Amino acid sequence: MLERMRDYMSRHPRLVAGSAIGAVVLVGVAVGLAIGVFGEEPTADASQVPSASASPSASPSSTPPAPSATPSADDLLLQVSVDGLRMRATANTSADIVRIVDRGEVVRVLSGPVDAAGYTWYEVLDLDSESGWVAMGDAADPWLEAVPPEPATSPLLLRFRRDGAVTPRSFSEIPVFPPDLTLTADGRVVLGWTNSLVRQLSPSGLAQIRRDVLDLPLLQRTADYDVEHLPSAPDVGPPHEVGFNTFTLGEGTARVVVTAVAWLGEEDGVYWVPSAERRVLEELAIHLLDVEGWLGTAGWSEPVARPYVSSSYLFWLGPPNDAPPPADAGAPSVTGVAWPFDGPIEQFGESLGQERCGYLDLGQAFETLRLMRELGVPTSVFAAPPPRQLSLDGVGVGSFATDARWYYFWLTPRSPDGYPSCAD
Repeated sequence: MLERMRDYMSRHPRLVAGSAIGAVVLVGVAVGLAIGVFGEEPTADASQVPSASASPSASPSSTPPAPSATPSADDLLLQVSVDGLRMRATANTSADIVRIVDRGEVVRVLSGPVDAAGYTWYEVLDLDSESGWVAMGDAADPWLEAVPPEPATSPLLLRFRRDGAVTPRSFSEIPVFPPDLTLTADGRVVLGWTNSLVRQLSPSGLAQIRRDVLDLPLLQRTADYDVEHLPSAPDVGPPHEVGFNTFTLGEGTARVVVTAVAWLGEEDGVYWVPSAERRVLEELAIHLLDVEGWLGTAGWSEPVARPYVSSSYLFWLGPPNDAPPPADAGAPSVTGVAWPFDGPIEQFGESLGQERCGYLDLGQAFETLRLMRELGVPTSVFAAPPPRQLSLDGVGVGSFATDARWYYFWLTPRSPDGYPSCAD
């Protein structure tokens, strides 16, 4: 697995330099809220804030997260739940605007709560080390949500990933990439990886997923549907630039893993033996890649998906490089930085040969990214157009140096079932 990762990075040197690469197939999601936060703030005080994730359940549920009390400064982290939230210099609606905070951003609480001008306010710090005061909104229309500090895990029902590579299986074995879709037993669906989103299924949506996906006969036992060359066809070699679908259902001894090369259209029946199984699984993959549109508004208990912030992040450190870093890599020195974990960053996690791998909780991931931005460490979100910096809701890569060496790293938000892991 690690040899494949080294080979992948050597074939994509600009990734090591922290630059984005070409686009991949992602779930299309329409995100937006018709909330007038650029107008006057509401006059009601906030008394409750919904939790950012649902509680684990042993069986599928479509119940949205239950409300929690207004957070104290000890809760530390808040996620913005509206578009265009004002950060002000002081806790007052007439104070100067420091910046506009985007929906999905996570901020660290520095102090508060403070009741002023009809609102409950918190002094917060963002990933760019800017600080200011933000208002909570009210119970019916919260502008910020408390991010739970403990992992909100839930058993896996379905994991789907769509890979595209010259060698179909090679891309699947890179350990830092999350799936395109994860469905857990509490009814949460996590989507995508450039901008990870989460949305809660409604009872009818969960019933449709169970009927059309989880109970599909082709997904009841582990199988591998590969391409088979037609004996009468010319020898054209293995198919290239094809889709490769992987469906994982359940956990432990009950786990089922079904893999299938995508339906090849006109080439099936000309060069390859036609496969009804691959065609059915390809149609299912297309639905899952646009699961929000497939299920429609009735399939969800939330009006729109929310940016997904994980309680656990995989931090993967590439092998040390003794040669000077590439000119466009940046790679500033991080020697002597007080990271939010024990020891220097080059010794983080466990050794996997020349690489290292470990996990950060959300608070550690926030502070690590904040320090990297403060130090000028170049980062980018995988497959996103530059110059988007790595944030907490996307898979990203970056590079830094110590006294004698330089390194590249990956940071990945893990799904509620704990995937990916250092062992994958």
